[in-house]
Amino acid sequence: MVILDIKMLSGFVPHPDSLQSLQHALLVDRVEQKEDHVLVYIRELPKDIPINHSLELVQEVPVQSLKPAVVQIYDYYHPSDQAETEYIYPCAAA
Repeated sequence: MVILDIKMLSGFVPHPDSLQSLQHALLVDRVEQKEDHVLVYIRELPKDIPINHSLELVQEVPVQSLKPAVVQIYDYYHPSDQAETEYIYPCAAA
């Protein structure tokens, strides 16, 4: 099991419909929203199947000088096996 931990940008929340879609996405076991994080539990990361999920965020509160937020992915059973990156607003799929 792999966990994708998405920290929300300040003033942003996940769009409810987008969160619901993610819940039913390929290989997703479950999705939890805890404080300013969205946790996505992924059954496995197969080497031969590309996975492309998205999560739409909605700005509820305008924030000046918005700082990047961190997205971390790690193995549930071996948390030291992890990687992280940052994202900013506006962001677009590559």
